[in-house]
Amino acid sequence: MKIWNSHIIMDKNIKWKDLEPVWGEMLRMFFEETRQFRDDPEQIDIIVEENMVDIKNNRKPEGYNREGRMRIIVPISDKREFFIYRGVYSDEVRTVTEKVSKFLAENGIKHKVEWNDMLLYHMKKRRR
Repeated sequence: MKIWNSHIIMDKNIKWKDLEPVWGEMLRMFFEETRQFRDDPEQIDIIVEENMVDIKNNRKPEGYNREGRMRIIVPISDKREFFIYRGVYSDEVRTVTEKVSKFLAENGIKHKVEWNDMLLYHMKKRRR
């Protein structure tokens, strides 16, 4: 199966604040795995800090939805969920998602992973 995005959905009992011990480290791992900002680690620090301010206040974080190789998109919803997205089909999405999922599981964050269920994916598929 070609992977365009993954959808990580946390258990309904998890609050954003519950992710405080893992969110920053997960973002850093994401940037390392996707080889983004290697020449500008200060940029990673800024993105992580912006996200952690929201997490600490039990608010939905920004994720990373800027121009880049891959993104972490936190949709507007009441659920604790996020997408790992790349604009093209890629095995890299699967690899990064599996590492993020393993990291979350090792840190006691119950979740499930779904593939290619982002609304944008369905719209793109219909156009073909």
